[in-house]
Order: sequence, then C-alpha cells, then structure tokens
Amino acid sequence: MRLALYCAEWLKLWRGPRLRWMYIVFMGLFAAAFFSAWISASRITSDRALLTESERARWIEQGDKDPHSAAHFGAWVVKPSSPLTVLDPGVEPFVGLSVWLEAHKRNEMIFRPRQDADPLMRSATSVGQLIELLGPIMAILLGFAGFAEDRERGTLRMALGNGALPAKLLATRFLVMLTALFAMVIAPAFLLGVFAIHTLPDSGWNGWLRLLLWSGVQLIYVLTFLLITLAVSLRARSARAALTILLALWAILCIVLPRAASSAAQKLSPIPSYQAVRAHAETEAPAYETAEQWEARRQSILSAFGVTNEQDAPINIRGAQLDQSERDGYVVFDRLLGGFHDEVEAQDRTFGWLSMLTPTVALQSSASAIVGANFRQHRHFIDAAESYRRDLVNRMNGEVMRRHRMHNANIATSRSLWEDTPAFVYQPPALKAVVKNVTIPLLLLCAWCGVAGLAAYRAAQRVQP
Repeated sequence: MRLALYCAEWLKLWRGPRLRWMYIVFMGLFAAAFFSAWISASRITSDRALLTESERARWIEQGDKDPHSAAHFGAWVVKPSSPLTVLDPGVEPFVGLSVWLEAHKRNEMIFRPRQDADPLMRSATSVGQLIELLGPIMAILLGFAGFAEDRERGTLRMALGNGALPAKLLATRFLVMLTALFAMVIAPAFLLGVFAIHTLPDSGWNGWLRLLLWSGVQLIYVLTFLLITLAVSLRARSARAALTILLALWAILCIVLPRAASSAAQKLSPIPSYQAVRAHAETEAPAYETAEQWEARRQSILSAFGVTNEQDAPINIRGAQLDQSERDGYVVFDRLLGGFHDEVEAQDRTFGWLSMLTPTVALQSSASAIVGANFRQHRHFIDAAESYRRDLVNRMNGEVMRRHRMHNANIATSRSLWEDTPAFVYQPPALKAVVKNVTIPLLLLCAWCGVAGLAAYRAAQRVQP
C-alpha cells in the first residue's frame, strides 16, 4: 500500500512540467559552473607541476656559492589545491597560490586565480553557490503546492474523508519530494565530485571522505528548506500564499541574513589592516641591519663565547650573526603576522556562531572547510611554507657557522648540499581536525533541520481540509 501511494505521488509530480524544466535548467547551470572551474583547475594543476619540477632543478643547478647566498637564491613553492575546490572554491580564488621563500623575508602569497582569470571566470558561479542559493528554490518549487493546492481544489478533503491519515500523506509526499530533490541537486553534484577526484590530483586530501561529508552537508541544507516548505504548505490557505511566504523566507534566510551575519562578524571580531600589519613587521624585522646593529650583534656573540676576536670563537661569527638575525625575525613574524591570522580565524569562528540566524551561514562556514578551501586551510599552507623556509635558511646559515676560521668563511659550497636539502612537500590537515574546527556550524545546521522537521510534523498533526 505504501509503495503504491509512493508511486502514485511520484507519477503525479513527474507528469507536471515543473519538475522536468527545473531539472533541465539546474543541470545546465551545474554543467556550466563545474566545467568552467574544472578547466581552470586543470590548467593550474599543470602549471603547478611544471613550476615545482623546474624550481627543484633550478635549486640543484644553482652552482657553487656561499650557503647564505643560496638562502637568498630562494625557491618558489606552490599550494596544492583539493580537487573538490572545483565544487566549492571557498577563499581559493581570492588568496595566493604560490610564495617566494628567501632569507630575512616572509613574503606574501601571490597569483590569485580570480584576479588573473578572464572576465567570464571572474564572474563565474560555483556548484556550491548554486546549491546554496537555488537548492532552497528547488525545494520551494517542489513543495509549495504540496498541500495548499490540494486544499484549494478540495482533494485534501476528499483524501481525509476516505480515511487517509495526514501524517501518512505527509510522509509519502515528503519522500517523493526528497527523492526528486536528491536526484536533481545532490546526486549530480556528487557525480561531478567523483569526476573531479578521478581527473585532478588528490595529493593527500582524502577526496572521497571529503566528498561524502560535503554531499551530506548539502543534503541536510536542502532538506531543511524542504521541511520548511512542507510546514508552510500545510498551514497556508492557498498555493499562492504559500509561495509568497516561502519566497520571502528564501530572500531573508539566503540573501539578507547571510550578509547581515558577515557584517556582524566584522563588527564583533574586527581585524586590523593587513597592509599596516605587514608594514609594522617589515619595520621591526628589517631584511638588512645597519652597520651599527650588525656590529652590536657581533660583539654580543663574541661576549657569549667569552672571546674578543673571531679567530678564537668555536664557530664562524658571520654565520652566527646571520642565524641570530633570522631567529629574531621569526619572533616578530610570529607575533605580528601570526597574530593577524589568529584574528582572521576568530572572525571566522564568530561567523560560524551566527549560523543560529540562518542555515545558509552554517553551510557557508562548513562546506568550504570540508573541501579544504577556507582560511584555516590556507593558513595551514602558509605556516607549512614558512616552516620550510626557516628550515632551509637555518640549514644554510648552519653551514656558514660550521666554518671555524675567517679564511674559510666564503668558500663556495658544492652541488651536494643543494641535493641534500629536501624539497618542499605539503601535507594537508587531517579531515578529523577540519571537522572539529567547524563543529559549531555543523551542529547548528543539524539543529535548523531538526526544528524545520518538528514544524512540519506539528503542521501535519493540525492539518485541516
């Protein structure tokens, strides 16, 4: 009996032109958004591999030179992107993908895909953004007339008069609509994610687990709006009234409140100007010291070893000066730039708490993090690149310090040192840590779904023909 009712409801939904047109339009938008992003990602992947290979060869073939000069010779490193950023790019189009590592300086990341893209790519919309904005519209168009239209036509009165239970009708119709919504929104997005994982390098991102979790979050999001739609349709006196109410709710929950939440997060957790922070860091940790500062550093090192001339020191004093100068810079960078990054993350956490205002904010806070495209993930790479830079510079300065006599200080180092220096390899953060960081918005999204489900259930209990 239940299967027969399900099939009858499905045929009723499918015979209407609304479902077919929605499917065609949505698939076209999905395909355009995805393949535009995929083409760009494929090009970046190719460029990344070429640059990584050429940079390693350039480092090894740099020729004989003083080790500290090699630290200035430096290297480019490129951030590997998750294959799922073609579904939900997050902050990736707006932050840099590569950084120049060298002695004394902590450089900015450059090459922002959105900045360097053609006009079409700069205005492109992602699959994730389509689900965020149009997924609720799909749910509304599927369900707004579910019971309100039956009430107008009198078919609801007939069904209840024939002994049909309102809860049973609601459950069946809900399952049919959920099936349609899953087939039109979640399943295509999941299949596009599978294609991305198979055609783009994973590089330790655990793409399959991330895709499953991302798809689950998207499903909860559209399910929330479907339940809201059914609750309104059960209470509204007409299909037109239900549609008007639901479109107003969509505008408030998906457009107005997310922007208000973003502004509120900026007010509640303000961050300083990045340019001002960088200028401050460059002032406190200059790339080159004055002659007076350099001499004062030399004298302090000599005093620490209890000697008065460099020949009596157990290490090369020039190397010790360079090493100490670098390490003093690390403290400044960690305090100022690291502090700035802490404030950005604090603002993101505040935004996540504002998910209580709308499920759209919960989706925005969690989905990009799951695919590996939020600021915390970007910072993880920044910190990894900076750690590698420090190891590289410390290694080069250590080579200088090992030369105990002044007449050996400027002897060029051979190719073997360059080959022994490990290449930069980036390991993305574990998915468990990522999920832990977005626990609040995920829980609030589930809470929204639960409240919407409760509202639909109560509306079904009070339904009147």
